Amino acid sequence: MEIKQLTKTYKTEYELIHALNHIDLVFPQKGLVFIVGVSGSGKSTLMNMLSGVDVPTSGEVIIDDISLYNGNKKQLFGYRNSYVGLIFQDYNLIEDLNVYENIKLPLEFLHQEDFSIVDEVIKKVDIEDIKYSQVDQISSGQMQRVAIARALVKNSAMILADEPTGNLDSKNTRIVMDLLKEISQDRLVVVITHDDDAAHEYGDRIIEIEDGKVLDDHLVDPSINEPMVKEKISFSKPIITFKQQLLFTFRFIRSNLARSIAIFIMLILIPIIGNVLCGYAFFDIATSFHRYQDEYGSNYIELADNIKGYSTYYSVDDYGDLLDKYGGENILEIYNTYVPLVNSSVDLEDSFYAPVIRNIVTDDYERLNYQEGHAPVSLTEVAITDYVSACYENYVGRPYVIGDRINIGGRYYDICGIVDTDYEKFLNKNLNDQMVQMAFQENLQLYNAVISNFVGYHNGIKLNMNYFVETINYTVTPRNIGDDPVVKEATVMVQKLSAAPTVSIVQGSRLTSSSGSGSSAMLSQNLWQNIMEENEIKVNSFSLSCMNSYGQRNRYLSIYASGIFRDLSNYGIDGTVIVKDQYFRTRVDKMAMCRILVQKDNIFYDKIIKTEKVVNPSFTYAKATWTKADSSKFVMYEFLITLLIIIVVFAVIINSMTLNAEKKKIGIKYSFGISKFPIIVPYLLETIFYVIVGFILSLVVVQFIFPWIMTTFVYTSSQEVMEYQFFYISWSSILGWDAIIYAVMFISLITMVLTICRKSPIEIIKDL
Repeated sequence: MEIKQLTKTYKTEYELIHALNHIDLVFPQKGLVFIVGVSGSGKSTLMNMLSGVDVPTSGEVIIDDISLYNGNKKQLFGYRNSYVGLIFQDYNLIEDLNVYENIKLPLEFLHQEDFSIVDEVIKKVDIEDIKYSQVDQISSGQMQRVAIARALVKNSAMILADEPTGNLDSKNTRIVMDLLKEISQDRLVVVITHDDDAAHEYGDRIIEIEDGKVLDDHLVDPSINEPMVKEKISFSKPIITFKQQLLFTFRFIRSNLARSIAIFIMLILIPIIGNVLCGYAFFDIATSFHRYQDEYGSNYIELADNIKGYSTYYSVDDYGDLLDKYGGENILEIYNTYVPLVNSSVDLEDSFYAPVIRNIVTDDYERLNYQEGHAPVSLTEVAITDYVSACYENYVGRPYVIGDRINIGGRYYDICGIVDTDYEKFLNKNLNDQMVQMAFQENLQLYNAVISNFVGYHNGIKLNMNYFVETINYTVTPRNIGDDPVVKEATVMVQKLSAAPTVSIVQGSRLTSSSGSGSSAMLSQNLWQNIMEENEIKVNSFSLSCMNSYGQRNRYLSIYASGIFRDLSNYGIDGTVIVKDQYFRTRVDKMAMCRILVQKDNIFYDKIIKTEKVVNPSFTYAKATWTKADSSKFVMYEFLITLLIIIVVFAVIINSMTLNAEKKKIGIKYSFGISKFPIIVPYLLETIFYVIVGFILSLVVVQFIFPWIMTTFVYTSSQEVMEYQFFYISWSSILGWDAIIYAVMFISLITMVLTICRKSPIEIIKDL
């Protein structure tokens, strides 16, 4: 080894200190060389340059024509790892490891698997009795011998010892010096010391340093300069396997258990709390409702007009505006009807198959999927759904097929096509589940429908041609009842006169075409008995209060009974009111326009959900949850910011405390030639382990335990439980929030480790 013009300066606040000042030296291949001098003379700085744990300001250290400080960091790491063995004054043993593991460590970094030499070295330095002891349980002299053994075990070409006896008594000093003298017989041993007596007793060469310069260079034994047979020099960069990193990680966790538990708890609690808060802060009604529709199979959004807070049907103009706004794609125009499939009434809630057809589709019918036939073209054609065909088969024994005729209001229409729906998906589902039942009912708006030609349906009404029996729900309330508090209400069907079958008059008279009797109506016998005779009210004046499909009172007609007819038993109708066409159209048609069904894959789904009047039964619950979330979102934002501040402060404090305790260990590994990234890996692996386990546990809590707690202990009413079904914590918010938390921990950790590793190994070890 040759030193040329080696210089090291330190800049303080007040002056520039020359620790080494253009030193030139040549070292032999073997022998015990002492570098002596008073404190501050520069001898320790010289050792740091020789060992590669610090970098000179200028000058060179040359080993077999290889310049050590030529900017090649890999070469420097390899030099520290394989060529030089270091013995520190403070021993610098790793407390996580026992004696044997400390000595074996350099061999692991050299990727050796034969550790037999460890026992040989242990025997040589006479510490066999403590080989498995923890390093904090042995004496100072034993620690120094362990440090020497660690330097010897990799069979390095040079041993550098910094004040190896500075903390030892005279007995242990002699033991250590005898050992170093023995070692120096086949390699170079350089000892930095202020002990002149030891230097003169054991030294083969003594170099005295003063004020950063060589004051004296005295050769005691000239034989150390005799050349030795030398092998070609090669520096082996340390190799650390993943298994070793896992072992380092486990030892680190074990030795810092309280800290590890604190981090683990924080990385569970903060994600859990933050995920729940994110669920409320970023709750999106469109996402929530779409999740419900996807999970339970609800295919459509049902829309109604919103007038003064009431849900009403769309007028022609309003419907046109809606088509202009959303382009008309995937929008179905739906009208109420009542087409019995059988002569007996069956409660729809008690049967999967409906006994009646309740809807007419008159728009976008060409876009429907026809499994057979085609869309209606003429005024006398209709298409039906496969569900309607299945209902007919359920009650009659055979399905509807193309070519069959269907009786609608006493007139027959040709079935020209059968529309394919996905109603079969509900066959094996539990319809007693309210969520499933709601989805099924929402789909019935299309399942349970006939499809009519748009022009035929609307023009047929205007031209008084063949058209469907139009019905609408009404509530009949007797008027002029005086002081009698009893008011009997009954839901009935109102039919157009020209579409009604021939009726048999029981009393009174049939409606005439005279415009003068436009406010009269005929009532069925059953209805008359229910609302009149049962309450002994003998009046003929009635209020027909129009009720739309959503239960909101809209308008009413004032009429009187002109006649009573026999019930239409073949229709299974409990009560019927018959009014004139003209009167019906002018007073009722205007407010009983269409409903709208929008398919859930509509490109305007989000906008429709958030701005239009959605009247799906399930949407009531979703909207209630949306209202709660929306009213609290700003508070949730504040809590999230607070949590973020907490985790940032926690990360800085806990990582700072950890790395302050780990600095020495990091410096030791760095001095062994390990580069920065492998030094960071155990700390990263620990955090990654906590992140993975914490993420899984927090996910289980958020997705399963938290909902169970809410629906079991917090929400006790069925209404609240149903509303909570629409609350969700999205994967994007879970992953986003957790990523922020974990990033804070990682960034804080990596920043601190890299900040430490910017220093030289000796600066880290001595905490300079």
